[in-house]
Amino acid sequence: MVPAEVISKPTPAYTTEARNLRIEGEVVLEVVFEASGRLRILRVVQSLGHGLDESAVQAAGQIRFTPAKRDGQPTDYTALVHIVFQLA
Repeated sequence: MVPAEVISKPTPAYTTEARNLRIEGEVVLEVVFEASGRLRILRVVQSLGHGLDESAVQAAGQIRFTPAKRDGQPTDYTALVHIVFQLA
């Protein structure tokens, strides 16, 4: 089994509320990297609230990856994705 490989991961957008409250941390999502090349979000494992969970879901939807392979064939792969929110 060769796991899915992330090629690019976008920077998530901050909400105005979260920026004003200076919230930093990470939202953890359980996702399926599908053999078809699509990413399916199953659930939010760790939340930050203040609109950042939704922003993390949007950012995760833009992740580009190569599918996992089992015996040389593309296969679905479930994993946790960490979307980090940091103020500069």
